[in-house]
Amino acid sequence: MSKDKDFENNTVSRTQLKLEAEKLQSLGLKLCDLSVSKLKALNLPPDLFEAIIAMQKITSNGAKRRQSQYIGKLMRNFDATELNTIMTFWDQQEIKEKQHFHNVELWRKKLVEDPGSVNDFLIKFPTEEKLILLNTIKEAVEEKTKDKAPKYSRELFKLIKKIIEK
Repeated sequence: MSKDKDFENNTVSRTQLKLEAEKLQSLGLKLCDLSVSKLKALNLPPDLFEAIIAMQKITSNGAKRRQSQYIGKLMRNFDATELNTIMTFWDQQEIKEKQHFHNVELWRKKLVEDPGSVNDFLIKFPTEEKLILLNTIKEAVEEKTKDKAPKYSRELFKLIKKIIEK
């Protein structure tokens, strides 16, 4: 009787196997969204690398489904734990970059709409380029009121980004 319990504890249900296969297939599809240089950096097995490159070129929905199943099959033979950690790290880096971009954009918008908020910006991010910043804000505000092309607004974005990243 104890052998039966050990056997039940060591066996994995078909549902569990399917869930694991689906996770690997979805990870494989995430790999398809990466650039070739990032894929090379992952040191994937050659057949998996080629299958992912082929998937990036496929346009037919049926062919994409079959290729994704094939990628999932190849992923089952590959230890994906290290790959998961790398992908998670890259996702976190992308989120940080987006947050940084939004932060810079919010400061640009705030400085153009309320030029008095420049003091808050300078307190938070002291810089030697105070005069350049003030002139660029003035030009961006003037540009906005006259509905001109956003030349100085773009320059202000670049300047804010440069100051924040120091």
